[in-house]
Amino acid sequence: MTLLKRFGARATASAADPFRAARLKLTFMYIAILTAIVAILSASLYELHAHDVGSIEPRRIRPTLQEILSPEGPTVPEPPAGIAEYLERLGRSILLVDIVTIVAGGALSALLAGRTLRPIRQAVDAEKAFFANAAHDLRTPLAVMRSEAEVALRAGSMTAEEARQLIASSLEEIGHMSGMIEQILDLASSGRRRGAPALVPLDLAEIARGAVERMALRAEEKGVRLTVEAGAPARIRGDAPALRRAIGNILENALAYTPRGGAIVMRVQRAAAHVSLFVDDTGIGMAEEDLPHITEPFFRGDKARSANGGGAGLGLTIVKTIMDEHGGTLRAASTAGRGTTISLRFPAH
Repeated sequence: MTLLKRFGARATASAADPFRAARLKLTFMYIAILTAIVAILSASLYELHAHDVGSIEPRRIRPTLQEILSPEGPTVPEPPAGIAEYLERLGRSILLVDIVTIVAGGALSALLAGRTLRPIRQAVDAEKAFFANAAHDLRTPLAVMRSEAEVALRAGSMTAEEARQLIASSLEEIGHMSGMIEQILDLASSGRRRGAPALVPLDLAEIARGAVERMALRAEEKGVRLTVEAGAPARIRGDAPALRRAIGNILENALAYTPRGGAIVMRVQRAAAHVSLFVDDTGIGMAEEDLPHITEPFFRGDKARSANGGGAGLGLTIVKTIMDEHGGTLRAASTAGRGTTISLRFPAH
């Protein structure tokens, strides 16, 4: 009864989990292929040995033409006892080896099937988490806008100042949703692209200075000092719009997590074989255990960073995608309460 319950539970789990069912099907397919190969090889091996043994005494095992044509018919004596016992032992040995091979192959087939499906399962799980997080983050500003609208309706009448505050709050939430939708579209467009983007020679120092100029007003409004240290040209091969988007995302994060009175410094350095861009901030920093996850979609670290605002958690995911397209790397170093350094490294041109 217990075995039946276990079998029923596994069957139910397999039906509910398509990957478990796929793994079982793949395992059975591997076992079927292995069984067929083993059976063919074993039969061939047995027949080969039987033929070799029979050729030792052809007169005793095979009838002659005269015996076949005689009125009494062929008279073929039984094979010698030694040969018969040898063939019997050979058959048992081959069968035993076949059983062991199929059992061991079945275990390896289950392991191989699991490893084969693991990357697919991880991709599907990541996609599910992506959409769940996207829905959650889009639901939050919608809930805020709905609550404010319901309060306004219940109030019956509003002053001009209250109406202005309501509209300003709604516009802020709409801006938040628009920014996140743009980032999701960026990720989607990166995933649809085939092959590497068209990379042309350009000066990373010039792009860095332009990015700082575009963010200067926002930094000033927030009370954060934003500077750039990029002197000599730093030539790389890249896609200028994509690089501007990547650097802009890094600066957006730095501004979001750097309090008033803090500072953000962007540095561009040229070495023999590579060009590096560093963004140092004096913000709230990150915990060390969060650093390996900063490029995961919708990741925003600990509660302090989440409560501090910030974006949808897609900025560095997009940066990582852009760096992969450029053959570069993204690294992060941070100390909680002291700041963060994000570095981009490109092959020099």
